[in-house]
Amino acid sequence: MDVVVSIAEKSTEQFVRLFYENYDKQRNMLGNLYRDNSAILWNGNAFSGAHQYSEFLARLPVSHHEIDVYDCQPIAATLNAQGACGILINVTGSVKYGDHPIKKPFSQTFILMPDENQASNYYVQSDNFRQVQK
Repeated sequence: MDVVVSIAEKSTEQFVRLFYENYDKQRNMLGNLYRDNSAILWNGNAFSGAHQYSEFLARLPVSHHEIDVYDCQPIAATLNAQGACGILINVTGSVKYGDHPIKKPFSQTFILMPDENQASNYYVQSDNFRQVQK
């Protein structure tokens, strides 16, 4: 199980860095991380699949995320033939959209699943983003 935890930790570190860099600088690339059956909930708005979500993201103003902390947990019950399993990721931080002067805290939870076509890659099966109101 130690190997699974180590893989989950490394994969999470790479994913978090890639996801938020792309969200802030190349948002059009995020669709590649999702599948048609991905379940997405963004601040109470539900989206089904990569295409619908990508269209929504394209309408948002420029953003800047600051990540405070993230954590992960391997989902051992999803272990596949290559030894990869799903990963539950929790991220908290702050985000600023457009030229709005105030950063708002957010929490985001992902479930990543191993991509059966590319053994070393994951896709986002579930994504739940929520801005925290103060």
